[in-house]
Amino acid sequence: MDKANVHSRLNRKGNTQIFKDDDYETTKEILTDLVPYLEKNKKIYDPFYCDGKVKEEWKELDYECYNEKEDAFNVEPPDFDYLISNIPFSLKKECVELAMKYDKPFMLLMPIDSMGSVWIGKYFDKLQFIIPKKRYNFYKKSNEKKSSAWFDTMWVCYKMNLPNKLIKLK
Repeated sequence: MDKANVHSRLNRKGNTQIFKDDDYETTKEILTDLVPYLEKNKKIYDPFYCDGKVKEEWKELDYECYNEKEDAFNVEPPDFDYLISNIPFSLKKECVELAMKYDKPFMLLMPIDSMGSVWIGKYFDKLQFIIPKKRYNFYKKSNEKKSSAWFDTMWVCYKMNLPNKLIKLK
């Protein structure tokens, strides 16, 4: 496989890596919802690369973000304080497992119906959730703002010391 075309967003079937079209880039407006829960001067790691635009979005909010075109499941992460990512939704379980492995604060964006999934049950007592006030808009590879998602999302959080288990943004 041509290394230039490899994404970190992939679906694993046995020993085969099938690269899926899960690439929706997070906008500054989405990230702004998280800023009240983050400390300044902390490093953010987003292991799931799309077009790299998320680095620019975080920079506009005065945060440093490491986001490179690497297979997130097979690299050593950089030094970081928060793992924050709009994960590939086809790999929700694997992404939570990866983030839990690091045992550092994280915020992962995923469909809200994930909260009721069987696989999340073993982590549920350790997690907190932030529900956005509305459906998010995402960038697609062309960097044009896409219309609102047809599904609701939430931030699945760990070690973020949020004031409540569940926060509904207003």
